[in-house]
Amino acid sequence: MPSRKAEPFRWDNLVRLTHWGVAAACVANLWFNEAGETWHERLGYLAIILISVRLGWGLSFAKGYARLSALIPTRNEFSRQSQALRMRAPAAPGHHGSGKLAVWALWLIILATAGSGWFQNTELGFELGADEWHEWCTWALQAMIALHLCAIVLTSWRQRSNLLARMLPLRRPAAPPAPRQETQP
Repeated sequence: MPSRKAEPFRWDNLVRLTHWGVAAACVANLWFNEAGETWHERLGYLAIILISVRLGWGLSFAKGYARLSALIPTRNEFSRQSQALRMRAPAAPGHHGSGKLAVWALWLIILATAGSGWFQNTELGFELGADEWHEWCTWALQAMIALHLCAIVLTSWRQRSNLLARMLPLRRPAAPPAPRQETQP
């Protein structure tokens, strides 16, 4: 029987749903919606909700690499990652050390952006200049998005693996049917 190639690692459905939901909310708010519009505010709240759902999932029912405990980088991971910079690394599931830090940084910057957007509309936020914080957060978020996209391209090339496919909501290909064996009478 022919051996079937192992299927590549893919994130679970909730991880992919929250990832693309947050990505869509950020893209829409950064480049398509005007600040202060109803949709701008609603998408900011949606980003907070989706990240909260993802964090709750990672603390409770998630398995393997989707657990939040799997997103805590270790010194050993950074050591292996720095050694691997000299050569192409094999494809690996989950995130490497700096990727784990980037996940936390992105979540924090998105929450800070949405939170400062909400806070600037309060009386205290207006007095404290939260609109400037919000603007700074949007610039930091855009920089992190650019870094994230560059890291995906570079890591995909280095690992010879399509990292984007791990996040796409496509079905896995079905296993090829087993060859039929004819019996002789």
